[in-house]
Amino acid sequence: MQRIYELTAPFEASGLEVVHIRFPNAQGAPLAGCDAGTIIYVFTPGEVTLCPYLVFAARTPQSKHDPEEFIVGNIFTDRDIAARLDSYSFHDRYQVGANPTCGACALESGCGKGCPAAVISSGERIRAVDAAVCPVTTGRRRLPVVSA
Repeated sequence: MQRIYELTAPFEASGLEVVHIRFPNAQGAPLAGCDAGTIIYVFTPGEVTLCPYLVFAARTPQSKHDPEEFIVGNIFTDRDIAARLDSYSFHDRYQVGANPTCGACALESGCGKGCPAAVISSGERIRAVDAAVCPVTTGRRRLPVVSA
């Protein structure tokens, strides 16, 4: 995956937006945070969610979450959809990274705790570690900087 990143990153200089989703950080830096709530998504039947990946992950057989937890309403049937969106705060409802591993981590204060959808699809509750890309659980810790 790092090789793919290295090959695609130069395209950004030409004005092409390249989005590297779920790429591990080679330097072992803290994880990115969850963007749920920064953009709304509308499914074809009209369901509105703050993150389609949360819905997709909750639909996997191993999920401990119900997809309906992440659907705010329906744009066709709920006249109060704007108020529903305003009152649904994902990060107030769920504590991403609320676990002993994250709490005791030296990177905790600068860590975004990763992707809750990935945590859900792995069969865990949202508060669990995003173990697939966490530099602590994967052993990809940041190397110390040595100056000459």
